[in-house]
Amino acid sequence: MKIFLSKSLFIFVVIFSNFVYAAENKASLKLITEIFAPFQYQEGKKNKGIAIEIVKAIQKEIQDNSKIKVYPWSRGVRIVSKKKNAALFSMLRTPEREDKYQWIGPLTSMKMVFFKRTGSDIQIKNMEDAKKVNKVGVTRNVGNHQMMISKGFKNLDVLQEGADEQNIKKLVKGRIDLWPSLKMAGLYQARKMGLTGQIEAVEDVVAFSGDMYIAVNKDTDQQLIQKWQDAFDRLKKQGVIDKIIETYL
Repeated sequence: MKIFLSKSLFIFVVIFSNFVYAAENKASLKLITEIFAPFQYQEGKKNKGIAIEIVKAIQKEIQDNSKIKVYPWSRGVRIVSKKKNAALFSMLRTPEREDKYQWIGPLTSMKMVFFKRTGSDIQIKNMEDAKKVNKVGVTRNVGNHQMMISKGFKNLDVLQEGADEQNIKKLVKGRIDLWPSLKMAGLYQARKMGLTGQIEAVEDVVAFSGDMYIAVNKDTDQQLIQKWQDAFDRLKKQGVIDKIIETYL
C-alpha cells in the first residue's frame, strides 16, 4: 500500500511539475502603454509609434499575440507596480526607478534639445547661452515647462493652454527664439504639421537625455524577461530596431 502511494505521489508530482512548466512557458506579458507621440499613439483605432512597432516586432519574433492596452500613465504605473507579468512602456530608466522594475530594451533614446527657426542667426553653445535669448517657448505644465523652471530659466514665454505644437508655429513665425522639446517628438510634430525643414535642432546643447525601456513588474519570472530581451537583441543586431526608428525621423 505504501509503495502504491509513493508511486502515485511521484506521478502526481511529475504531472504537476510539467503542468507548471508548461504554464510558465505560455505566460505572456500584460502590455500597457500611454499616448506619447511619436513613441506611442493612436491613429483611428490603431496603435502606432516607434515603441509600439518595436514591441510588435518582438511579439512577432516570439509568436506572442497579447494585446496592447492604452491607459493614462498614472494608472499604468500602478498596475505594473502591483501585478506580476504587467509591463509598461515606454519608461525612462533612471537610478530612482532602477530597483522597482525589471527592464527590457533600451527601445530608443530620449533627448531634449532646443529647436530654433531654420536660418535663425541665434547661436547657443550651452544652457547659459539659452538663458540669454529673448524668449524660450514652453507650454504650462508640459514636461519642457517643468524642466526649464528646474534649470533656472527666467526668459520663458509660457503658452497657458493648448497643444505644445503651437510653439512650433510661434517659432517658425519668429515670435519665440527657442523651443525645448524631445528631439524625436519635435521632428515628428513638425513633419506632421507640414513644417519639415522650417525648424532645426541645436544638437550640441542637450537639456536632458536618457533611454526608454519596457518596465516589467519586479516579480515577473526571469525566463520570460530574458525571452523578450533575447528577441529584442536579435532584432537590434539585424537592424530592425534602427529601421523602425528611422521611419519616424
